[in-house]
Amino acid sequence: MRLAVISDIHGNLDKLYSAGKLLGEADAIVVCGDISRHGDLKEIERVIKELKEINKNLFAIPGNMDGEQSIKILEDLKVNIHGKKTEFENYFFIGCGGSTKTPFGTPFELDEDLIYSCIKEKIEEPEKTVIVCHTPPHKTKTDRTIFGMHVGSRKLKNLIEETKPLCFLCGHIHESANVDFVENTLILNPGPFRRGGIGVVEINGEEIKGRIERV
Repeated sequence: MRLAVISDIHGNLDKLYSAGKLLGEADAIVVCGDISRHGDLKEIERVIKELKEINKNLFAIPGNMDGEQSIKILEDLKVNIHGKKTEFENYFFIGCGGSTKTPFGTPFELDEDLIYSCIKEKIEEPEKTVIVCHTPPHKTKTDRTIFGMHVGSRKLKNLIEETKPLCFLCGHIHESANVDFVENTLILNPGPFRRGGIGVVEINGEEIKGRIERV
């Protein structure tokens, strides 16, 4: 199974044409949140509809900028995995959107313990589980700010260490596009799609590889 992973679109689909081949040839597109700039529901609907024209298999969660009301839009468009467990190609996708608390009081922020429990209670077969979360795990290559600070979730890092899922897909920290591993769990933050970042995850049984493409 091949996944095309995008995040932090912020309403900007300028890279969609050049990304079309990668997105269209994937078995599914995974959107890790921040679909809109400021929670504009019509903008979210437009972006998701355009992506679904390229690939009908699409899984999405809202980011901290999208607001909680965006969940209904994603549900109506049949792409939402926030707070859900969805099976696809014999793997399980578990999602939790929003973000941990920020200094900026953005529209959709959640308590770290809530994000942790939302995901953990749904994990039954970790070796077949893909976690999709806007917030990256703490102290990895995917959560470092431009000033070098690690601002990811400690609870999510603990979750990965405890349950050992197949992979963890995230976004949120624009300057930290990267691939990392926590033990055998692949961690991937594709960086902002509006800047041309796309993650490619290849899963073959329990073997997994990830990379970031620029378009």
